[in-house]
Amino acid sequence: MPTKPYITLGMLFVLLLATAALGEPTIADSRIESVTVYRGQALVTRVVTLPAEKGELQVVVEDLPAAVIGSSLAASADGAEGVTIRSVRYRSEALDQAPREDVAELDEQIKDTNHEIFANKQRLGLLDSKSAYLDKLATFITPTASTEMSKGVLNVETLGRITQMSFEARGDIVEQRIELTRRAADLQEELGLLQRRRTELAGSGQQAARQAVIFVFKDRSGAAAVHLKYLVNSASWSPAYNLRLNGDGSTVDVEYLAEVQQKSGEDWAGVRLTLSTATPQLNARNPLLGPLWVGLTAAADQPASADKYVKSKRLLLGGQRRAGEQFAAQSGEKGGNLELGWALNKAAADSQQLDLAADPAAVRAGRGRLRAMEEGLAVSYTLDGRMHLASRSDRQLIQINRLELPAATHYEATPLLTNYVHQLAELVNTSPMPLLGGPYSAYIGQEFVGKGRLPVVARGQNVTVGFGIDTQLRCSRELVEKSDEVSWGQRIQTFDYQLRLENFKDHPVTVRLYDRIPASKTEDIDITLGKVSDELSTDELYVRDLKDKGLLRWDIQLPANAAGAEARDVTYRFVMKFAKNKHLGRQAGNLLPVMKADYMMRMMMH
Repeated sequence: MPTKPYITLGMLFVLLLATAALGEPTIADSRIESVTVYRGQALVTRVVTLPAEKGELQVVVEDLPAAVIGSSLAASADGAEGVTIRSVRYRSEALDQAPREDVAELDEQIKDTNHEIFANKQRLGLLDSKSAYLDKLATFITPTASTEMSKGVLNVETLGRITQMSFEARGDIVEQRIELTRRAADLQEELGLLQRRRTELAGSGQQAARQAVIFVFKDRSGAAAVHLKYLVNSASWSPAYNLRLNGDGSTVDVEYLAEVQQKSGEDWAGVRLTLSTATPQLNARNPLLGPLWVGLTAAADQPASADKYVKSKRLLLGGQRRAGEQFAAQSGEKGGNLELGWALNKAAADSQQLDLAADPAAVRAGRGRLRAMEEGLAVSYTLDGRMHLASRSDRQLIQINRLELPAATHYEATPLLTNYVHQLAELVNTSPMPLLGGPYSAYIGQEFVGKGRLPVVARGQNVTVGFGIDTQLRCSRELVEKSDEVSWGQRIQTFDYQLRLENFKDHPVTVRLYDRIPASKTEDIDITLGKVSDELSTDELYVRDLKDKGLLRWDIQLPANAAGAEARDVTYRFVMKFAKNKHLGRQAGNLLPVMKADYMMRMMMH
């Protein structure tokens, strides 16, 4: 007995009942409740009001922004009783709408301007033709005049009139060309302005209907709401600071700001705002680790120096980090998982193969430098109150927090580099939040004194920030004496230097005075610090990181009004010994890459 047709009809009947039960789609009211802004994207949460009736519902949320990422849509009932989310999908339909009146007006102006540009080009072309005609006329008149002159029949008066007419015509052509060229430039500028205005106006108009369709089931009648979440592009933020040194310099007011830029296509009005440095996570699956196959080659391929190893390693780690962020941010479809997962494995394999091939000495020398390039902290700041951020191109400044941090102020002088003395403050981040790296504007009281950049500062960490040049302090450096002698096959060179500090203030200050002597990584030259007038600093970080590199630091208590004859002098001597047939020459330039690496390392630590 054939039963298949009956089963098919039964299935169709069930589908028809389901379709009838689902009913027509309902346009729902919605409002943006909260936004989390990442670096380059933002997660928007809307509250969507459901119809009062119960049953299977098809709810449409209209006017999604132009920058929405359709694959990121997700809906949740968030505790709404009796509400079950069946599915959510994104759809976009092109709108066949008449041009807006203001855009149409600009189109007409652009059309008129293009006509003027065309007409101006034709006038310039006509001038070219006139100029060419005058050139031909001159080539005809000159030989004719020469022939008539040789025959004694030249009409001088006629020739004069023709010559005068030619020069006047050429003068008119030059004046017209100057005017038409100027007009051409003005027209091009006018056209560019009109086109930019049209782009702005047309861009603000909706060219497509972007909607979210939510399929829900309600088991009871009455009011209910669900949350719709989606990611948008064209949104980002970066930290910025105002640092204000107070009173006696014992505290610094830190105004922690965020520069937010959002061009998503929708305004965020009265929303709860969160700023995050994390990567938006759309992929629920972790990347899988594949095997690493290796082989042997005839020739070694390894970075010979720590500089090359560190440079290569940084590039590879940066690529691996970007691949990891892309894997986390993609929507989790199988194809994307395969490709991005492989890219992440490939980046990790390149980094691992570099370790396998590198010279052990290069790895040991590069360890500390690689450790210093840790990833930035992944933090989130939820701001108090409600925020309003319009969709526009300029950056909008909002305050994250205001802190008062303890500080210890001092001055730093480096007369080898500059005669200026700078004021600095060592802050302790006693707040419960880390401070992200970003630019700061420095103030002493209400006076602006300069700009700088703050590194990442974890909770409890110290950081030194600058508060500009203090014009009441001065420093200088002088080579007082140099001797050069040969003894027992060795060349011995002795250098005596004098460093001077002056204080024009009526109170004492503490100055960290820096200088340096040469340093060598080889054993064929011996460099020794000799007599010093003041003991070097005993600061633990200085002794650990800088002292053995030839950098000198003194912590000087500089009295009030220590200027002129009362100036404070620091003197020191160093001695260099090397073979008498050797000289300090330009080969030291080969060490510039190493010097630069050490300098960059120190900059990263401050």
